[in-house]
Amino acid sequence: MHDFQVTVTQSPPFTVVTLSGELDVLTVARLREHVAPLLARPATRILFDLEKLRFIDSAGIRVLIDACVRTPPEGGDGAVCGLSDHLRHLFGMLGLTERFTTYPALADALNGPVTLTRHAAPLH
Repeated sequence: MHDFQVTVTQSPPFTVVTLSGELDVLTVARLREHVAPLLARPATRILFDLEKLRFIDSAGIRVLIDACVRTPPEGGDGAVCGLSDHLRHLFGMLGLTERFTTYPALADALNGPVTLTRHAAPLH
């Protein structure tokens, strides 16, 4: 069952993209539809809240990587929060915890220091 949901809200300093359910090759187009307009805006700080995400495949991970790497560098930033133990392990194995700004939970991201963390080397 694919019960994937995407919501986009403004919670300064971020545009929060909350994902829930299963993000895979069958649902990834819905995420792309929401993310593309955000990448067109200057200085967008995208925060992907993954707390309610139960599953992600390589297609979903690719969208997150593309969004965070392609976020406009002129004051833009990409980050993730709410990684489950499983996702934290997966992101660690893929080297993504060193590429993304990560926060334990949404509240930590919204209440934390507003710092720009960019990772210059692209993933291949």
